[in-house]
Amino acid sequence: MENKTSAFKEYINPILVLVLICFVTTFLLAFTHSITAPIIKANAEKAASEARMELLPDADNFTDAGAELYVLEEKKVYATEVYTADNGAGMVVTVVTNSYGGALTAMVGIDKDGAVTGVKVTDHADTPGVGTKAQAEGHLAQYVGHTELGSDVIKAHADDIVEVTGASVSSGAIHKAVYCALEQYKAMGGVK
Repeated sequence: MENKTSAFKEYINPILVLVLICFVTTFLLAFTHSITAPIIKANAEKAASEARMELLPDADNFTDAGAELYVLEEKKVYATEVYTADNGAGMVVTVVTNSYGGALTAMVGIDKDGAVTGVKVTDHADTPGVGTKAQAEGHLAQYVGHTELGSDVIKAHADDIVEVTGASVSSGAIHKAVYCALEQYKAMGGVK
């Protein structure tokens, strides 16, 4: 009988304790997630709304356009959402594109006449200080006022859009994002 008690203490008891710890930890994580998930979602929506207003300051409010989303390259460069200004001032297109560090998400403001009003990178995994140089305000400002980009390749626009030295992949990714957003605008026939 003593061997069975000794075996239980040595083998079974630690397993039961670990299983109990796993259950308690899982419960606590699920409880924490249920509390924080709505807060995180609300903060993300607020940040996206603020970015839209920054990119298209003439807008009063935005509504999801519910449009068919433009795909430039399957699983590489594609629009994920389009919000139009309720007052007809324009639209903001969110595009995901491949950059050096992985997926890069950019929002592009386009006014009612089809001109880019601003570009903002909202998520990326590029190398700080290198790839992120392509996200600097000065580089992104090159796109403001453009109504068309003849090519999704940045090198084809060497006369008016300069890529960042040392961040050519990131520069190209942003260029493709702007190109995709302008194509989304055209596919929708502008702002209605």
